[in-house]
Amino acid sequence: MEYVIGAIVGILYGGLAGFLKYIFLWRKLVKETDNTITMGAVTTRMGISYVTNVVVLLITFLIRNRIPFDFVALIIGTAFSLALTGKIFSLQKLMEKTKL
Repeated sequence: MEYVIGAIVGILYGGLAGFLKYIFLWRKLVKETDNTITMGAVTTRMGISYVTNVVVLLITFLIRNRIPFDFVALIIGTAFSLALTGKIFSLQKLMEKTKL
């Protein structure tokens, strides 16, 4: 049962982090109606996004001794949810708007 709880907590934690990452990094660019989005803005935000993913997983790793459930299930759930939210809040529309 501790594996299931760890996976659920990891999915919720990663999903929350991915959603907040979308809100703070990508939402403004995705909602732009004019075509003023530059490749530099997208590249900078992609770098920040990768660093954010690493920080979220690092925090998960650092709290491994304080959690009452399975760490492996937690970190796998977190990584899965971060990847999934990256796909759900896809940057495909943003890339179509970007001037190359």
